Amino acid sequence: MTDKTNFKKTLHLFNQESNRLMQSNWEESPLPFKRFLDRIEAETEIKKYLDDCVANHTPDGLDAAEDVSAVAKDFGTMFVSFSTVPEEESAEVYLILKEVVAQNICGRSSFFYGYAHGNKYADMYKGFLEKVVRRLITNIGSFLTIKGIEMGLDNGETATTNINGPVQNMQLNQAIGGSTVNSTQTNGINASDLNALLDALLAAATAELDNKETLEDLRDNVETIRVQVENGAPKRGVVKSFVGFLNGISGGTQFAAAVAQIIEFFSNGGIQLPFSG
Repeated sequence: MTDKTNFKKTLHLFNQESNRLMQSNWEESPLPFKRFLDRIEAETEIKKYLDDCVANHTPDGLDAAEDVSAVAKDFGTMFVSFSTVPEEESAEVYLILKEVVAQNICGRSSFFYGYAHGNKYADMYKGFLEKVVRRLITNIGSFLTIKGIEMGLDNGETATTNINGPVQNMQLNQAIGGSTVNSTQTNGINASDLNALLDALLAAATAELDNKETLEDLRDNVETIRVQVENGAPKRGVVKSFVGFLNGISGGTQFAAAVAQIIEFFSNGGIQLPFSG
C-alpha cells in the first residue's frame, strides 16, 4: 500500500470522526470526545502533529487540568482566549479535550453553560463544539492539506473534509498542490461554501500576517460573519463592514486571493461589493 493511499485513508478517517463528533449528542458526553481522540491519535501523521504541538508549542502557563476543573466549577465561565498561532491553539484545544475525557465532563455539567444563551443543554454543548472544538479540527485539516502538498498530491486531487455541524453542512474543500476549490453558489448564501472560504482566509492570514492583533481582529470579524450565517443570511451592512476591514489589511498573495474569492462569493449571492484594489 502506497504512502498516498495511507494518507487518503487518514483524510477519510479524520473526515468521518470530525463529522461524528460535530453531530454528537450532549447526553453522550464525554464519550464522543474520547472516541474522536482515540481515533485521530491512532493515525500516525495526526499523532505526530499533536505530539509536536504539545511538546513544542504549548503556551507558557497552560494547565489544562486545572483550567477545565475551574470552568466546570464556575457557572458561566468558558474558554474564550486562544492563541492565534495554529500549533499553540491546537495544543490548547487538544489538551482541553483530553481533560474533558479524564474528568468525565457530562453533558449536564456547568462546564458547557457559557457557550449558549438560555438553558438548553443541547445548545450549550453545540456551542462548545462550534467555538472550541472546531479550532482543532480546522488546524488539523490545514496540517493535512500542507502534508498532501508535500507528498505531491496535485493533479487535481483534493482533500475534502465534510463537517456536519450546527451550521448546515460545512464542507472544507482543501486544495492540494495545483488544484483549486470551486464553489457553486445557488439560492443565496450557502453556509457550507462560505465557511470553507472563511477557513481558507484564516489559513492564508496565519501564514502571511505577522501582526497578532490583526489576526485576532480578523478571527473576531470572521466569527461575526459565522454567527450571522447561523441566524440566516448575513446583513449587507455587516458584510460591507467585514469586507472593508479585509481590504484594510496588507497581506500576501494568498490572503489577497482569499479576500477576492469571498467578495466574489457575496456578489454571486446577491450582495454587490467592490473588489479590493
